Amino acid sequence: MSWEQLLDIYTEAADGARAERETPPQACPNDGEPLRTGPDGELYCPFDGWRPDGLYIGSC
Repeated sequence: MSWEQLLDIYTEAADGARAERETPPQACPNDGEPLRTGPDGELYCPFDGWRPDGLYIGSC
């Protein structure tokens, strides 16, 4: 394996990681529940209140 091939592998992995960080989550990382849009227009998990911005919505 050449250095160029290793660099290509690294670059591809870095591009994939960047794309994953820039894509908003579709499901809660705690329980896999699909996220919903709350009254404030932000995504949240209806099961435990998790939000991608790190805040939590209190349970009812």
